[in-house]
Amino acid sequence: MKYNKYILAFALATLITSTSGTAGVFDVISRGSIINESFASGTIADDYIGTLEVVNGIGKSYSFDATKVFKFLPNPYGGEMLLQMDEVVFSRELSKMADTLSIKAVDASTKISMTGERTSLTESVLGIDMDVDTVRQEIIMRVKNKDYTPYEAAFYFGKAPKRTTDEMKKINFVLSEFSTRFDSNVKGRSQNISLAASSIDGTILMPGEEFSFNRTIGPITTARGYQYAPVIVSGEFVEGVGGGICQVSTTLFNGVLRSGLQITERRPHSLPVAYVPRGTDAMVSSSSDFKFKNNLNSPIYIQAFVQNSRINFKIYGSQADNKDVNISVKNTGERRYQLTRTIDGRTDNFYSTYREPNIR
Repeated sequence: MKYNKYILAFALATLITSTSGTAGVFDVISRGSIINESFASGTIADDYIGTLEVVNGIGKSYSFDATKVFKFLPNPYGGEMLLQMDEVVFSRELSKMADTLSIKAVDASTKISMTGERTSLTESVLGIDMDVDTVRQEIIMRVKNKDYTPYEAAFYFGKAPKRTTDEMKKINFVLSEFSTRFDSNVKGRSQNISLAASSIDGTILMPGEEFSFNRTIGPITTARGYQYAPVIVSGEFVEGVGGGICQVSTTLFNGVLRSGLQITERRPHSLPVAYVPRGTDAMVSSSSDFKFKNNLNSPIYIQAFVQNSRINFKIYGSQADNKDVNISVKNTGERRYQLTRTIDGRTDNFYSTYREPNIR
């Protein structure tokens, strides 16, 4: 470590000394600044600097090698030695110490089997952050006083977990479920349906959070395993990567309808589809998404799985959020349909217009 002689000269020129009793004064030089603190003289060598074990009180520790940061220098005017500190290295060490000793918040999570049994419950952890300013001052004092006994650092509560254990325990009831059939002999389409379903399975949505189908399943590319299968483009069926994904979004849409969740974005196909009645589909594409918000009082858990040539969705939540939901669809004109959902007496409508008769 190199020490700037001009900084040292500046510190010496502004030296403050004390001659009262046996107490001396250390002057901590930090990039030209001086901190004056008294201490009681000991029997350890005047220039001794060691390693300080800093702990967080819950099993983690950090060995702070003070020789990397501090150095005692002779006082040319007599009296107690001067303590020089490299502020840049000290800040870097404090940052590493905080990373080691602080605890990141952990969200609670849960898993539910296809039979409806809870298979796991990961408990939440409250984060704690090291109080860097307080620890910094404590270390300076300990080095000056040559006190290298283990030190329990100061902490304050950090980020709270977004999902708590108690909230996960509320997920104990099937709010709705829906499934649709597909031809498992069409390998590309079957693969795409399974991939999209696996991306959604296990999603937990807290109250107020919004689900985006496109964001959840991610890019639809061959590199991620999606295959070519029929898709609807500009009113026609053509081969495209990810064919069959709209059956997943449509099945989820119908499950969400029956759960009472708030649907914030939905568009029908330009052509009718065979796997659900007209007016009850929800298409997705690079420019169209299917979104809904958890407007309930407790979190929900979305389960998705493929079994016996069917794509299945179950939406779990708290039984206290169970709603009385009624759904009806009527033909309002040529290839026009209105889906009406009634939730505890309140209604909302979804409209569909198609170009052509049903094409498989």
